[in-house]
Amino acid sequence: MGTTHAASTHRFGGLRRAIDLIDDALMVLGCGMLFALMCVVVADVSLRYLFNAPLQWSYQVISSYLMPGLFFLAVSHTLKSHGHVAVDILHNHISRRARYTLELITSLAALPVFALCTVVSAQHTWKDFTSQAVSTSGLATPTWTVSVLLPLGFGMLTLRLALNALGYAATLASGRDAAPLPPISGAEEAKP
Repeated sequence: MGTTHAASTHRFGGLRRAIDLIDDALMVLGCGMLFALMCVVVADVSLRYLFNAPLQWSYQVISSYLMPGLFFLAVSHTLKSHGHVAVDILHNHISRRARYTLELITSLAALPVFALCTVVSAQHTWKDFTSQAVSTSGLATPTWTVSVLLPLGFGMLTLRLALNALGYAATLASGRDAAPLPPISGAEEAKP
């Protein structure tokens, strides 16, 4: 039994490290997009007010690539760092085991929803890619270059939810913390 548990813990840790590595790479890309967004806005505003020559493409690049990239590339990392909005008013009044059970239930409830979002958005992106559809904006870029952000973000979120569900289930089954619980806001554990 101990050997089986050690092997499964090792596999779970390897899976977590692999997902974290992909997540970190996407966050670096997202941070690069944020920096690019700031540079484009500063350049556009400066050119607009100093020389009356705004960048014609800035709105399209920001709204089609940079803002969606910021959101979808960071959504899994935000879940990992417990940065999503959470209602935790009852968590101060229930046991640690009950909290793990609730986290498992919510992860399992969200998992098929985001898996479906991943599949549907991947199909849409593939259709855009194979049909060589081009955006009607002034940039005339292939539409799949924008829509690819959705299956990427939804897919990583689905993997993170599955990983969390496995960790919560393993914690409930073994009594050992395999996945950390989100901190309760206002509680001592939430303070740095």
